[in-house]
Amino acid sequence: MEIGGFFPYEKNSSETNGYIDLVCPDAGDVSHLMSGRCAIYLCLQDSMLTDTKRTAYLPAYTCETVSGCFVKAGYKIYYYDVDQSLIPQFDDSLIDKISFLLICGYYGFSTFDTDFVRTCRDRGVTVMQDTTHTAFSPSGPCPDTDYIAVSLRKWMGVTSGGLAFKRTGRFGVSPVPADKEHLKIRDKALRTREEYEKTGDEALNKKSADAFWEAEWMLREIFDMQEGDCESLQTILHYPLADAVKKRRDNYAYLLEHLPENPSVRPVFPYLSQDTCPMFFPFLCEDREALMKHLAAAGIPPKVYWPVPPFIDIEKYPGAHYVYDHIMSISCDQRFTRDDMQRVADVFREFMKGR
Repeated sequence: MEIGGFFPYEKNSSETNGYIDLVCPDAGDVSHLMSGRCAIYLCLQDSMLTDTKRTAYLPAYTCETVSGCFVKAGYKIYYYDVDQSLIPQFDDSLIDKISFLLICGYYGFSTFDTDFVRTCRDRGVTVMQDTTHTAFSPSGPCPDTDYIAVSLRKWMGVTSGGLAFKRTGRFGVSPVPADKEHLKIRDKALRTREEYEKTGDEALNKKSADAFWEAEWMLREIFDMQEGDCESLQTILHYPLADAVKKRRDNYAYLLEHLPENPSVRPVFPYLSQDTCPMFFPFLCEDREALMKHLAAAGIPPKVYWPVPPFIDIEKYPGAHYVYDHIMSISCDQRFTRDDMQRVADVFREFMKGR
């Protein structure tokens, strides 16, 4: 079976996991949405009830579905660059020009300057944290936020993985009904992936991936503030969170110790702190295409997050431009064992020998 790929349905615990409190223990309101971008859009629609300036400051290194929410909502957008360690390069001179700041972590790691965030909020800027990449990290959210949005589809098998949190007060807008056809296709993708992981039948793997991408492209067209389904919410609240965090951390640490060192293929985050739960294991690669082909041929399909969104003139952001062109990641999640991670290390070693 491949090391990577989309999640199947998994066995849950009878006990609740306290996930809502991990994300935001003092939330004034919480809403379960069909996806992470639906959660972001709900928060934006709520903020727009009082924000007449509607000027946002977003990361230049981000997913099209994130910046697309702000484009759809009609915001004027400034972007901040990142360096090769994915540390945001904030510009203090823009604080008085913006009304909304979006911050996020990357691949499980929080790298933003909390002092800058606090300064923005003290000067009347609304702050949202997208915790999609840090969804399981024990550090929790930045305290100086007004909204938190998260997507859990990269962490567990759910058809509706979005959550939106408002720290103070209730949301002034309400979700719209979920798109049943979209959820039906996602359910098909998850169930087929579950069968693939039981049987190893590659035809099922392709069928699952095809259904997943059908749902993804549909969501880009239809996303709004669609609510999530009850079954997915129960999955989120009963997922064996502690076990998943431990396995992800163990797998990441094993890769850090056993992957061959090479300056042309270097981990973005060479240190795993206690308050971090990795989403993936990311690298910066000088010859990314060759390594990706080698890994895929060995049954370790890599990920590239993300292509450059069409809304960004990336030439203006050299740090993010470099990252977009050189980053890739591999799975180290709770489905995989130490033996799987050793297999990853062996495949990397084979690649290095041929260079």
